Amino acid sequence: MSEDTKSKSVWGIVLKVIITVATAIAGALGLGACK
Repeated sequence: MSEDTKSKSVWGIVLKVIITVATAIAGALGLGACK
């Protein structure tokens, strides 16, 4: 049980990081396109 919960929390963190990075990249590209 503990291992399953651990992997789930890890995947949650990974997803949050990916979304954050993707948003940052999209914002940077958007600003670059505007200029």
